[in-house]
Amino acid sequence: MRSLLLIAAGGAIGALMRHGVSALVHRYVPASFPWGTLAANLAGCFLIGALWAVSERSSFSPALGLFLFTGMIGAFTTFSTYALESLQLMQRGHVVSGLANIALSTLAGIFLVLIGMQTAKWILDTASAAAGTA
Repeated sequence: MRSLLLIAAGGAIGALMRHGVSALVHRYVPASFPWGTLAANLAGCFLIGALWAVSERSSFSPALGLFLFTGMIGAFTTFSTYALESLQLMQRGHVVSGLANIALSTLAGIFLVLIGMQTAKWILDTASAAAGTA
């Protein structure tokens, strides 16, 4: 039961984060392309990479892992919406845009997981070195 509550709490936060990112992006960018979903998914890729790198160094508890990875980031990113929006673009005759969304989401997502990991490792190494010299 505790695990389900942790996932639900993280999921609620992640869903609100996703809505906020999408709303913010769509306020400034035309809705002819699913930029809000792309932004949430790519930010989620960066976050999961960074948090995974931190978890490798600090041994996250299983409970924190459920809250962050399964709940929060799971709800923040949205594969099903990405798939639906890509298909809808292609069904409306915007095949290149639909395929571009698929390619951009996949390639940029993998790249941002790597960048998130490397950024977190650099921050942790810098903090560790600073603490060692103090």
